[in-house]
Amino acid sequence: MIRFIPKLLAIATLMALALAHPFEGSGGFVEGEVDFEPNDATPVAGVPTVAWIEHIRVGGLPINPKDCFCTLLFFQGRVSPTAQPDAVVRLQLNPRTGRMEGVVIFPKPGPYFLVMQGRPLPGKQMPAFMMQSIIQILPR
Repeated sequence: MIRFIPKLLAIATLMALALAHPFEGSGGFVEGEVDFEPNDATPVAGVPTVAWIEHIRVGGLPINPKDCFCTLLFFQGRVSPTAQPDAVVRLQLNPRTGRMEGVVIFPKPGPYFLVMQGRPLPGKQMPAFMMQSIIQILPR
């Protein structure tokens, strides 16, 4: 029984992280926030959902999301350098809202590992970065 306690604690920690919304990810010296519409609701499987960047800080310095070529990769299950993401969103500027956003459809409910990759747009000055977090997707 004692050997299962670390596994139970890890699962409980992951579930607590997965239920937090809007989530904030941290990849060491990178921090940021990605929100989902409508009204920061938890995404639902099979339903188109708008994802957008609220803020990014690299090394404590704010990054303008409009200077970033940002991609959101969503993995359900194991993440490795050879794993294919279950969903990919390349964020673009929405002139109506002024936000960097994109639409994602999650294929199945459950926890997803989110990796946000960013690099500067041509002519912009910012460091490339990677941020990760866990999100929970609800069943339809």
